[in-house]
Amino acid sequence: MSRIIAIANQKGGVGKTTTTINLGIGLARAGKKVCLIDLDPQGNTTQGLGFNPDELEVTISTVLDKIIDKDYKICKDYGILKLAEGVDIVPSNIELSAMEMKLISVYIGREKILSTYLEMIKESYDYVLIDCKPSLDIITLNALTAADSVLIPVQAQYYSAKGLEQLLSTITQVVVSGLNSRLKIDGILFTLVNDRTCSFKLVSEVIREAYGQNIHIYANYIPRSVKAEEAPAAGMSIYRYDDKGTVSEAYVRFTDEFLRQEGMA
Repeated sequence: MSRIIAIANQKGGVGKTTTTINLGIGLARAGKKVCLIDLDPQGNTTQGLGFNPDELEVTISTVLDKIIDKDYKICKDYGILKLAEGVDIVPSNIELSAMEMKLISVYIGREKILSTYLEMIKESYDYVLIDCKPSLDIITLNALTAADSVLIPVQAQYYSAKGLEQLLSTITQVVVSGLNSRLKIDGILFTLVNDRTCSFKLVSEVIREAYGQNIHIYANYIPRSVKAEEAPAAGMSIYRYDDKGTVSEAYVRFTDEFLRQEGMA
């Protein structure tokens, strides 16, 4: 049974793309079939896996455009790129910015365009991971409507903690409104952590006290690392770029914890 997971936080720079790539490849290394959906016009997931977004003829925008026009004859592999590291990706580029206006112009079902597409491909995968853009707009709403659950990367800083409330409110509205009554929260993952600082300890305690009773907070966290910041520029996952480093080892542990929570490890 396929699982669709939106990796979301309206605050930028919290490790959404890094988590999408490295959790996805971590799951593939565990034998799962994985597809990544780059739903950010910046195309960071696309670039982080070695593609030039400006050179791609078919992206998620092309696919969504065909769904809006009710062109359902596209084959299941249309626009999907396959990587040597064992995951597939539906790439993105700046054209996705224009798609927001087109989605707004759709009179009925504008929030379910992505869901319509994912229904066509999801049975080919164990996991579909959606890298959401850092805002709560109609494109991100499409991701939340399509997803079974949300994984929330959070940098353990004061402003990141403040931004959680708005995202959780949006998730609640998606559920209560009936757009996606099955939507759950997988958990909160602390990223870009310097565990020697007081701020990480203080903010993580605040988040655990505020949300820990109702939302799973992963025991493993992702440390800050120069290697992790260099890997996307090299077009590689952290496993290829620095396979013995602290961040690659952290993502191995996090993937194991994620699968245990899923009951699969």
